[in-house]
Amino acid sequence: MKQIKRTQASRPDVVFQPNLLAGVDALANAVKPTLGPLPRTVGIENATMRDRTPELLDDAGTIARRVIQLPDPVEDAGAMMLRHALWRMREQCGDGVATAAVLAQAMAREAARAMTAGAHPALLRRGIEEAVEMAVASLREQAIPFAGGHAGTQMLSSLARSLCHDEELQRVLVEVIEILGADGAIHVVNNDGRRIDREYIEGAMWESPWLTTGFATDRLQTIARINDAAIVLIDGKLTTAAGTFEGLKQLLGMGHKRIVIIADDVTDEAKGVLIQAKLSGLFEVLPIKAPSHEARRAVAMSDLAALTGARMLMGDDVFSKIKPEEVGEARRVWASAKQFGIIGGRRDPVALRSNIAAVRKKIETTTDLTELDELRLRLGRLCGGLSIVRVGAATSKMQDARKDEAIRLSRALQMAAAEGMVAGGGAALLKAARSIPKGEGDVGFGYRVVARALLAPMETLVDNAGHDASAVIAQANDCLKRDKHGHYGFEVKRGTVTDLTQAGVLDSAQTVERAVRIAASVAMMVVTTDAVVLHRKPAMQAAP
Repeated sequence: MKQIKRTQASRPDVVFQPNLLAGVDALANAVKPTLGPLPRTVGIENATMRDRTPELLDDAGTIARRVIQLPDPVEDAGAMMLRHALWRMREQCGDGVATAAVLAQAMAREAARAMTAGAHPALLRRGIEEAVEMAVASLREQAIPFAGGHAGTQMLSSLARSLCHDEELQRVLVEVIEILGADGAIHVVNNDGRRIDREYIEGAMWESPWLTTGFATDRLQTIARINDAAIVLIDGKLTTAAGTFEGLKQLLGMGHKRIVIIADDVTDEAKGVLIQAKLSGLFEVLPIKAPSHEARRAVAMSDLAALTGARMLMGDDVFSKIKPEEVGEARRVWASAKQFGIIGGRRDPVALRSNIAAVRKKIETTTDLTELDELRLRLGRLCGGLSIVRVGAATSKMQDARKDEAIRLSRALQMAAAEGMVAGGGAALLKAARSIPKGEGDVGFGYRVVARALLAPMETLVDNAGHDASAVIAQANDCLKRDKHGHYGFEVKRGTVTDLTQAGVLDSAQTVERAVRIAASVAMMVVTTDAVVLHRKPAMQAAP
């Protein structure tokens, strides 16, 4: 890479008919070598210390992230459009970044040719959108549902091997997905040792502490446990001694002597009543701080209500008049100075189904990566599955890289378990391309844009392996003509065209679908952007 230096500030400008495709080409060409199972890397020059050894990467998402700016501001705008989409793909799916880049480049090129041939932008866009839906329908039809047992293990293991070269990480995460399923929550943390450990936690857990150490049942471990507990949820604080005393009296009358109170806070006055109740031997009491903050607290309390069957109470005035139908139950509750968990809650089926459906809908639509992680964790709590995966390595840098790989692989495997798998190596996209009709007029141009672009991943993969892409695709199409139910593609390691589902070469169906959708979105932005506004900023030029 040439050294970039700053020159005098450039003036604001508006560029009409910008050449954004050149920027898309530059970024896509940088990540294309990583597509396929053969090890091929891209060298990234150190931005601050040029005498350092270049960073060698084979992760398309990270490579795209390392591209900070292109010298030409218009090309840079096109590259940044693609860069943002690829990083979003990586964070949401953990895989499919190189495929999305190749598809986006091919669709943008084909769409630009159609525009040059006189296609109307609005009709071309409509054709692309309709063709994408046809391709997605074909992918969903091809998807092989995830099944338990040995067959499911083999499917997940095949996908894990294609995404990750760390055998220990593959084995552990495949096991975790088998046990928890697609909706389980996987929490990846650092391990003090070098190995990878996993822990399965029954029930649901929140990062929220008890309200005082005075209720610990095991002081050596600083933890409190209560079995067969009544659950009381309070939206607000317990403030008065009288209100707290009356509430306990009501619960005792219902036959509840083991009580867990989850509230925003408990004042010293109310806390004194709870401690006296515990010391009297008449009650086992455990006050816990309500999880999350502000707006998210209401969501967490709603989930607790669905899991335990409790109803929300508004302050100690209502607590003093608590009714039997407002009390929830749990087989076991534990709390510490950092966390609490509930096992075997008396679930409210209607509320639970409603909350799970709402979370799944949000997961499908959200683009905020932090929110996406929180939603997956919330879904795991509601569905009753949580695993903590502790990742270790020889050095802190290696540990960070391994932890990132674990997060990425867990997302990809969970998506595969949720929506099934399709033939890898571009075979599913080749078959999807055959499902798109020719169409007529400018809308037909859009159909052809998508149909031709869907061949690009297989072409790139075959080129990367050093074979003739046109000959391979022709052979695969011939096989599909003879066997329309097959899934033919190029198995790179053997150098032959075969049915890739039978060969165990698989991709997550949802990941491939999202790659197609993201690529189409980028391509349409590139070809329908009529002007780019360049703001005043230091210009960049190559040093001699």
